[in-house]
Amino acid sequence: MRRDEILYIINPKSNEGNAGKLWRKTQKKHSFLPTNPVDITSVSLEQVIKERNPSLIVIAGGDGTINAVCRAVVSMTKKPKLTILPCGFGNALSYCLGVETIQKAIDVIQNKEHTVTVDILKTNIPSHPLGVFSVSAGFDAKVVFNREQYRYIGFRSYVLSGLRSVAFHQEQEITFTIDKKVTLTARASSLVIANCPVIGQNYIVAQNAKLNDGFLDCTLFSTKYAYITNLRFRGFKHPLYSELGKVRFKAKHIRIEGEPYVQIDGDPVVQKEGIEIEVMPLQLTFLRNSDKNIIQEFLPFVT
Repeated sequence: MRRDEILYIINPKSNEGNAGKLWRKTQKKHSFLPTNPVDITSVSLEQVIKERNPSLIVIAGGDGTINAVCRAVVSMTKKPKLTILPCGFGNALSYCLGVETIQKAIDVIQNKEHTVTVDILKTNIPSHPLGVFSVSAGFDAKVVFNREQYRYIGFRSYVLSGLRSVAFHQEQEITFTIDKKVTLTARASSLVIANCPVIGQNYIVAQNAKLNDGFLDCTLFSTKYAYITNLRFRGFKHPLYSELGKVRFKAKHIRIEGEPYVQIDGDPVVQKEGIEIEVMPLQLTFLRNSDKNIIQEFLPFVT
């Protein structure tokens, strides 16, 4: 693959503005990287991709940047492959693909040996028409919303916004329709729809979710405490972990009503109308690491 077939893009605002610094540091160490990648905050991403017609796009940014690139290419007849240089804070998808460190990502970019074609989560929200790894409504989304609203920064942002959400977010009566056939109503804290086992910072939230199985992996949490004690990090399981207070199911389409707070790949949205999410199987192809170099308790895709 020639260098001019690869499009390098960056969101310098990712991770509180640290992505640009990380790129410059990495470029000095790996000279094959361009000194001036395309800054997606100052161009029309769709137009650049159309003009350059790359066979591979290297995405330097976080989960939101990855989502933006996926939106730009998902409708293309001939889609380029995608790969990640993790410059964000959460980097959920990077962990799933075994490129959670800069060096592992560089090795994958240079070797281009392994790929996985993943499902996409299509929504009816005009500003956020698709998700790549996670969509949720309720408490989980309110944590993200509070982080943005109160401009909390870094890891403590999730701790502070989580505490605020615990104090003020109330369980709602949520109605959800599964595969346009079965409608259920429950007073619950949140509904998490996962496309992979982890969320940002590699916290396990849905161990059975797979990037390419053609299903939405759904977990209904009855209370916010059930959600908090469900999270696992690097093998740690909360001492109060229990399967009580959780309902797990898989679907291809789901409609949610009664909970306005939504997050899509870490971006908060307030959607007062009903929310619809549908799986679009095997839409985008990512470079990934070998199975042995993906350090996950649960492999995030079907091989």
